[in-house]
Amino acid sequence: MLEGRTVLVVGSTGGIGEAVYRLCCEQGATVIGTGRRRDEGERIAAEAGGRFVPLDITDDAAVIAFFADLARGGVVIDGAVNNAAMTQDAAPLDSLDLAQFDRLFALNVRGVFHCLKHQMAAMRGRGGSIVNVASIAGQRGFPGLALYSASKHAVVGLTRSSALDGAADAIRVNAVLPGTTRTEMFDQQMLTRPGGEASTVARIPLGRVSAPHEQAQAIAWLLSDQSSFVTGETLAVDGGTTVR
Repeated sequence: MLEGRTVLVVGSTGGIGEAVYRLCCEQGATVIGTGRRRDEGERIAAEAGGRFVPLDITDDAAVIAFFADLARGGVVIDGAVNNAAMTQDAAPLDSLDLAQFDRLFALNVRGVFHCLKHQMAAMRGRGGSIVNVASIAGQRGFPGLALYSASKHAVVGLTRSSALDGAADAIRVNAVLPGTTRTEMFDQQMLTRPGGEASTVARIPLGRVSAPHEQAQAIAWLLSDQSSFVTGETLAVDGGTTVR
């Protein structure tokens, strides 16, 4: 499905990002992954047959240098996945502080914006497909997750507007909204979420948690020509949670 494509996966060192990285390699793409965990990233790249570049997307200079290096090396990006993100411990909004807000938004929103900006610039005049990994928390509220939910709402807004900005150049921008998925982030959230995993699963109509590869399959479809007339969309992959 992705043969002959070059795909950039921002945040490829675990969870959904790792699953996307591995699936894109399996589907014949040349894959470049990035992340802050060098050892994990290099291990995954070696196993899957791709490339890994350490990158902290909250470091503006590092992001600029990374994309400049790709351009100097003649790398042409056909697809990009913006997956890097962090969550928060569940807590009422009035117990949170500005430092928590700044830390979370620096990665989940500012970092995504900065990568998206360079990805779109690189695709001008020839097209491409970009997938932002948001969350069903970008579509509805969840108690105790005000900052995380607000950040993912922002990613949805970036997706919709940038899809319009890129349409004339055949740049498609979509978002996947994962529901509850078994990742390190999920494990962290369950430590403080009221009712824990049992309560969370009870609200999912399909009665189970998603596996990362199920999210990766949706993302790969959006990267491919099979979704060639889809842009500006938010695809919830959530076992029916947001139907209720």
